[in-house]
Amino acid sequence: MAQDYNAALLEAWDSFCDRVKAAGKLAFREQAPDSPLVRATGVRYMARYISKALDHAVNFADPLYPQLWHLQTPTNKSFGDNPDCTYLVGVIDGGHDYRIVGNRGTVTWVSFKVGDAILHNHNLQAEWDGSFVIEVSATEKPGNWMKLEPGLQRVFIRQFFGEWDTEEPMRVRLERLDMDAPPPPLTPQEVIDGLAAAADWYEEDSARWPPWVDAFHENPNVFTAGVPKAIQMDGQEAALGRLLNFVGWKIQPDEALVIDVKPPSPCSYWNFELGDRWWNSTDYRYRLSSLNSKQAELAADGSVWAVVSHQDPGIANWLDVGGNIEGSVNQRWVDATESPLPRARLVKMAELDGILPKELRRLSPEERREQLRRRKIGVDRRFAV
Repeated sequence: MAQDYNAALLEAWDSFCDRVKAAGKLAFREQAPDSPLVRATGVRYMARYISKALDHAVNFADPLYPQLWHLQTPTNKSFGDNPDCTYLVGVIDGGHDYRIVGNRGTVTWVSFKVGDAILHNHNLQAEWDGSFVIEVSATEKPGNWMKLEPGLQRVFIRQFFGEWDTEEPMRVRLERLDMDAPPPPLTPQEVIDGLAAAADWYEEDSARWPPWVDAFHENPNVFTAGVPKAIQMDGQEAALGRLLNFVGWKIQPDEALVIDVKPPSPCSYWNFELGDRWWNSTDYRYRLSSLNSKQAELAADGSVWAVVSHQDPGIANWLDVGGNIEGSVNQRWVDATESPLPRARLVKMAELDGILPKELRRLSPEERREQLRRRKIGVDRRFAV
């Protein structure tokens, strides 16, 4: 008997490793530019996806013992992750009742999604101290309630931060209401099934996102209203409270992509976020790779101007490409009724002074260092250790 489960476990492990090795060749896909940076980030993308797949299919996959986990982190990313956002996810089962308990904190905007049920920022009922309870069940309950459909469902929680270094993150936990015993001891079959499921997800999900950037580059350096037809999203963009625009950029070291737009009103939150050729956010701990409605400095007429470039343009609204020649900008309006399309213009760095509004404040080197320092403080507050 011992030989049976030993052989089965070894076979499962070998199969998992072989499938990961084969899938890792995605890092060398022909559609991606063949440069040292793109290939290195591609291999790192596939290596980091291993832990993401294990979290998805093994570590946090039991709906009877649910646990929220970080879907995206500063070092493990996918699907055009928003640097302003902390994403939490957990798996639950429609045959049970669950509860989400927490404190709202002071973060700019929050959202909860279970299946087709969505509870947004302005609909969340919280106590005077920010505490809240959300019931998740098949039958309706008073207060905050999200309808749970039959079968496995995922709880998806988003927090959008505006002022990274001062806003208080939401504290939240997930529990099954009828839990009365700890999980049973692990079995070999659970590990075997988990590794197979992790490999399935690793192959499918890692390959899903790079083609998005391909689609953005069909008309480079020009914003596309909404999601390009070549790719599909979950079909709930309006229900999720967001209106999206995208641009695939290609910028040489002596060039800049100048973006300008007047944000709509009302609008609870908006941002611009840089992504690389693997549709990962570029490093947002040490670089200015995103810009939101609370961080941006506006022109006199209320418009926002941002510069995407290799070189520092000397204004607050810089999006630092981090050495990438190609990538994407994902842009969103949240809780807005209009979705103005940003204008993008590829220019030479030497032309910037003649294009940018004169009233935009120029930063000293000391002010730039402080801007970056406070950015890292904000990341550390969100992903505290």
